[in-house]
Amino acid sequence: MVAGAVRKPLAATLLLASAMVLVPGARAWACATCACGDPTLTSMGTEQPFSGRLRLSTTLRAWGHTVGQDNVNALRLREARMDVSAAYAPLPWLFLAATLPLQAREVRDVSLARERGWGVGDVEVSAKAFVYQDKDFSPDHLFSVLAGVKLPTAPVLHTEDGTELDLDTQLGSGSVDPLFGVAYQHFRGAWSFVASATGFLPTRGIQGFRAGASVRTTLAAQYQPAPRWAVRLGLDGRVEKAADINGEKEEDGGGVIGYASPDVLFSPVTDIVLSAGVRVPFFNRLNGRVAPTPIAMMSVAYDL
Repeated sequence: MVAGAVRKPLAATLLLASAMVLVPGARAWACATCACGDPTLTSMGTEQPFSGRLRLSTTLRAWGHTVGQDNVNALRLREARMDVSAAYAPLPWLFLAATLPLQAREVRDVSLARERGWGVGDVEVSAKAFVYQDKDFSPDHLFSVLAGVKLPTAPVLHTEDGTELDLDTQLGSGSVDPLFGVAYQHFRGAWSFVASATGFLPTRGIQGFRAGASVRTTLAAQYQPAPRWAVRLGLDGRVEKAADINGEKEEDGGGVIGYASPDVLFSPVTDIVLSAGVRVPFFNRLNGRVAPTPIAMMSVAYDL
């Protein structure tokens, strides 16, 4: 079965528009390094604040997992996703951000029957407030708090005869999910460090589904030996409750998983940062039979 929440021309238009936005057509007003006083290369979400900062980015991800027992009830999911994001600082201590996901997903069961879906996913909006920094210019220590919400913007996907596709094929949950987080960043010469934790409290959405409450953590160190490039190594973790459908707990899912996350960052020109990396699952204590694949990632961020 094949279905799409938006037509291919619309999805292609969105992809093209996001790419055009991220290609600089004119000189930036002022480089981000000059404005914040720190030359550290940063990926989206870890940048230092200054009033009027506007950052655009796209992030490509390819990932998947297999749920169930091979040759018995295995269900394989694969997804390619592009997040188009914008973050703006109206004040020196406040970042407002929004992320629009564009997704293509395939689900195949043990009988080799498959479903596909593509289109716009659930938009996420957030506000990050920097509640402490040791200096106004080029701070060494930053503490921030985050609040946001994931909105049910993804249309419900249907087959050609009007039947809703399975939950695993849907691009969104149909729920309003608040999120809250805290983060600490430290900058020390060629080194920088970040530690963060974000909690998600999903509500009930389509087909009676409710994802489990979860906490996602990041602990990372970055070394930048030259102005144009840096290497980063992180540990990403997720602790979550099992999901349920109309109160009936799912057997597969929920638990703890950890990823090793190496990245390379490169700045070909001022105010553009390219990054590539992978998230490799090395600790899997998810309930039931859930086998995740590594997550391949590439991104480009541009400061206006």
